[in-house]
Amino acid sequence: MLRRKSDTVSDVAAVRAALDARQAAEAAVQAAEAAEAAAAAQEAGDTGDIPAVRHDPRRPRPGARRWNTLAAALFAVVLVGLLVAAGALAHAHRNSQDAGDQDLAMLGAARQSVLNLISPSSQDPAAGADRIINDATGSWLTEFEGTKDQFVSAIAESKTESSGEILGAGIEGRNDDGSTTVLVSAVSKVSNAAGAKDEPRTWRLRVGIVDVDGSYKLSKVEVVP
Repeated sequence: MLRRKSDTVSDVAAVRAALDARQAAEAAVQAAEAAEAAAAAQEAGDTGDIPAVRHDPRRPRPGARRWNTLAAALFAVVLVGLLVAAGALAHAHRNSQDAGDQDLAMLGAARQSVLNLISPSSQDPAAGADRIINDATGSWLTEFEGTKDQFVSAIAESKTESSGEILGAGIEGRNDDGSTTVLVSAVSKVSNAAGAKDEPRTWRLRVGIVDVDGSYKLSKVEVVP
């Protein structure tokens, strides 16, 4: 699956959040070290004029206290890093899932639009033309609206009946104008007044898909040789 610009922006934001968290954790370590050094200096000053006494085993030595402080700070750094990484992974998973859902919806719309296009019926050719128009936008809408009357007349006069089946569809690429190019392969069985009886016809189309107010529409239709 092709990578979206929004995914890249989300990844950058996650990396920045991780760096900010790491800097905050490192600052906490430095603060802990400074506090420990100050405590050690104060303790040394308080005991400088007092004769040496035997160490109480119940009381942690200054070195041990310093190690405990650094260990706690290190644990905090690791914990923050793990939490940030987990959050970034969850965010990336949600973005990936959303992108997958959008792609499925886009491919579904492309399949249905092409199916409407290759399945005209002389029973009500005007309704078929309206379905094609409802699925269209941009240059494809302009092109089909200009030939709608001829399309309806040709289907009615030839008594064409066609039933289509989509064989497959896949995303070929994403374009700078916001559209997505989809390749669709299909087959239709055509009967008409000229004598065709369930005559098979194969289709390989390259279509442009655009999101228009939450609905995916065809913006371009091209027959691929």
